[in-house]
Amino acid sequence: MSTSPQVRKVVLSTGNILEMEELIRKAGQTTTEELRGSIKTTLNSWGGCKAEAQNGEVLTIQRSIDRLPSRESTGTKTTVKLFLSSNDFQQVEDAIKTVSSGLDLPCIDSVIVTPPDVSDDATLESIEPVWQALEDAVDRGAVTAIGLADVSSQLFTELYKWAKVKPSTVQVNFASCCVVPKELSSFAQQHDIQVLTHNDPAEIVDEDVVSTITSRLGLSGVQCQIQWIARHRTIQQCFGLVQDKGYTLALACDV
Repeated sequence: MSTSPQVRKVVLSTGNILEMEELIRKAGQTTTEELRGSIKTTLNSWGGCKAEAQNGEVLTIQRSIDRLPSRESTGTKTTVKLFLSSNDFQQVEDAIKTVSSGLDLPCIDSVIVTPPDVSDDATLESIEPVWQALEDAVDRGAVTAIGLADVSSQLFTELYKWAKVKPSTVQVNFASCCVVPKELSSFAQQHDIQVLTHNDPAEIVDEDVVSTITSRLGLSGVQCQIQWIARHRTIQQCFGLVQDKGYTLALACDV
């Protein structure tokens, strides 16, 4: 199977991976393993379709999903964690619009961003475009609350003081520190910021994942790179049950 040579971007959405029986039977998976498995299942289910670019040069691959009832009637909350390949305003904007459209959500309850550089050398100036894109999403009513993951305590504090729309959440990776840094914990408490922990790897996609997608689409001779990855999770708040979980990713292809 080969795709149109005009394909310059691939958007793949797994739909609700809780419906993938072969995936949920595997306990204790890492984020990378879960993502790799859900991508494989998505490509397998899509295999019978004709691979042509839609909307000009964009190829969209999406499993059919059952729409959830409206949030107002079900009391659900949807959170999106966004992994970026660059601090680009357009990447954030594209990811939020794509995920919102895929989930048929007029407003995402919370978006948490992991910048590409979370080292101690990362500066406020470098992530300003990311945060401005998040603030713009809040201003237009596309997102309710925004937050950051894995940045240093100093950078988070600097961003909080600079930002017009303040972060309501900060995520800390337990793989890099066993406890939440004291200065970050204290600052969060003072400013009513929710502190969450996670164990996502620094890079949740490796070359094998990209190769799996490009080879399946007949793009083996084309250079494709991940632009962004979004993981959504919808929780039934009354019972704390995860109702919907899945991944959406975008690849840019040079032809």
